[in-house]
Amino acid sequence: ERIFREYYKSKIAEELIKQQAQVYRNYLSRLESEHKQLVEKARKTRADAQNLALSAAERQKAEEEAVAAARAVSAKKAEAELYARERAVDMRALQSKKRAEVLKDIQAQIARSAAVLGYGFVLDYSGRTTNDRSSVLLYPPQRDFTNHVISELNRNQMKKK
Repeated sequence: ERIFREYYKSKIAEELIKQQAQVYRNYLSRLESEHKQLVEKARKTRADAQNLALSAAERQKAEEEAVAAARAVSAKKAEAELYARERAVDMRALQSKKRAEVLKDIQAQIARSAAVLGYGFVLDYSGRTTNDRSSVLLYPPQRDFTNHVISELNRNQMKKK
């Protein structure tokens, strides 16, 4: 968990995901704004269709416009709902893909570090049981090589700065 959180590529992936989510939110906001405008137009045309001060022909025309406006409202609402559902699926897929990419790097570095340091196996003690306890009950802190893995993963990024 800590390695994932402190690895510079995790932060890059997180920022990319946030940016993509913002693009989707902006477009959805635009769809919702268009929906509100259509609702207002439908309300006005419905009121005109019932306005006795207008001629029968004008009321008939307003009624036809009200029906068309109601259809447009329904269509825009459906469009926004579909867009939101599809983008939620896209975001989950993007998050999963980016997480897998980062985890692949981390697992490769853990394997390299374990080999270099002579470890036969590595345990993740950040995982929790259903009792919210570490799944590894006892370990010698001097054998923890989390800092080493983080340093190795971030080494190339530090050189670029």
